[in-house]
Amino acid sequence: MEIKENKLLGVSYRDTPNKGGIIKPFYIIMHYDGAPNSTSAIDWLTDSRSKVSAHLHISRTGVVTQMAPFNVRCWHAGSSTWAGLKGLNSYSIGIELQNKGHEIYTEKQISIALEVCQAIVGHYPIRDILGHSDIAPGRKEDPGRQFPWEKFKSLIKGDWNGLT
Repeated sequence: MEIKENKLLGVSYRDTPNKGGIIKPFYIIMHYDGAPNSTSAIDWLTDSRSKVSAHLHISRTGVVTQMAPFNVRCWHAGSSTWAGLKGLNSYSIGIELQNKGHEIYTEKQISIALEVCQAIVGHYPIRDILGHSDIAPGRKEDPGRQFPWEKFKSLIKGDWNGLT
C-alpha cells in the first residue's frame, strides 16, 4: 500500500465532516466500531450529527474506506492521554475495525490492517500503535482482548513485551 498526499492509494474515500485542523501524527489508535455492519459504521462516522470520525474503516472482509486525510484531525479519541500528551486526536491516526466488540477479528481484516499500518509507519514518524483502551482507560475497551497486538507492535518494536 502506498500513501500520497496524505491519502491511501487504491481505497475508497468518503469524506467526513467530523474533522478539523492539521496534525503531525505520532500514533496510530486502533478501535472497533461496535456497529452491526460496515455500512452503518461508515454512515455514522460521516454523519455530522454523530460528532465522531476516524481516518480509516476496515471491514471484516478487508475493504478499506478512508474518511479524512492522515494529516487532518479526526474525532476518534475523545478525552485521552498518553506519554504526557492530552487530546490524542491532535497526535494520531484513528483506524476503526468492523467488530461488535466481542467478535474474533477475521484473518483478512487483520492482514489488511497490518498492511495499512505498515504503510502509515513507513510514511509518518509513528512512535507506537495503541488501543483506544490505552489512551482512555476505564472509559473505552476497544479494540478488545481478541486484538492480535503482537502482530501490530512488531511494526514499531522488534521486542514487544505483551503489554499495551
